[in-house]
Amino acid sequence: MNNPPPVPTTTKAVRVFEYGGPEQLVYDDFPLEPLGPRSVLVAVHTASVSGWDLKYRSGLLSGKALPGRRPLPMPQQLGREAAGTVVAIGADVTCFTPGQSVVAVVHPENPSSLETHRGLGNLSTGIDIPGHAALGSYAQYLVRDEQMWLPLPDHVDLEQAAVILWPYGTAHRIVRDRLQIGLGQTVLICGASGGMGEATVQLARLAGARVAVTTRHEQKADLLRQTGADLVVVSTEGDAAREQLREWTGGDGVDHAVDYTGNPDLLRLGVDSLRLGGKLCPAAGNQRGGGLIPLTMNDFTRWEMEVVGVRGARHHDAVAVLDLLARGQIGIRIAARFPLSDAQSAHALLETGMDLVGRVVLQPSR
Repeated sequence: MNNPPPVPTTTKAVRVFEYGGPEQLVYDDFPLEPLGPRSVLVAVHTASVSGWDLKYRSGLLSGKALPGRRPLPMPQQLGREAAGTVVAIGADVTCFTPGQSVVAVVHPENPSSLETHRGLGNLSTGIDIPGHAALGSYAQYLVRDEQMWLPLPDHVDLEQAAVILWPYGTAHRIVRDRLQIGLGQTVLICGASGGMGEATVQLARLAGARVAVTTRHEQKADLLRQTGADLVVVSTEGDAAREQLREWTGGDGVDHAVDYTGNPDLLRLGVDSLRLGGKLCPAAGNQRGGGLIPLTMNDFTRWEMEVVGVRGARHHDAVAVLDLLARGQIGIRIAARFPLSDAQSAHALLETGMDLVGRVVLQPSR
């Protein structure tokens, strides 16, 4: 009888020890957490690189913490998303077997938290999110509790699974719950070239809406149309952009506006493009340049508009997204692929690539 291969005790990984530029990312061998009774060891096929990772590495998130969550530690192993193959399991694990395809949970919920009992598991306290307060996915191997993995059907592409749950989970919550986008409605999305934007375009289209997107870079227009946008507005000239959106909606304005940029001018464009009774979702996480959000009391009264916030997704959003992925109804553009050892170049590209549309990923097996 052949003995199973030994369980690895170290992993190639990328960690950051000091704030700064991409050169602060250190690729090296690091110890793995020992396999506990409920642990699952996964060989990572694909991990994503996100705007959050860039902010974390550069120090823009230093000293910050979400309500009910621990402050963000340093050093850190970045990366929120990952998909791969189970290598080994702990003695008490019953949900997974070696060789099985899995995807990392990106919006974990604490089942004991009051927020979870209120139906707001995305806001639950007392839990550490990978790539935030717990070690992220920039690694060859990951050891996590079995509740931090979801099974994948054999036919699902691991690369797509690795970049779907974070953007599509949040977008699903925005489209279905926060804005309740429906058949025949119109949606404006500012910042559609990233994963969240592309996911919102596709889910809004699946809900039966028409979608307009903005870009400040003319060279992105064709790629944005390929993501499913009905209208691409070059927003460098604000008045012309407002007029174009009004004309597209027959003078009424859009039903919904979503902003992923944090740019005050584009948020203002969203407000000015709303119809009476429209809804606005500022979803960027932080405003560029700081200062006050560009809204007035008069905006609320003259439009009778609603403004809704969003902070991640709930477990049922992830389940719905994985079902759509398994049925081939959603996907996301991959803009660039890098080996794990060249994470510095991946960060540099995401920071400087003005014509980038889609996700940047790391592949530990390369």
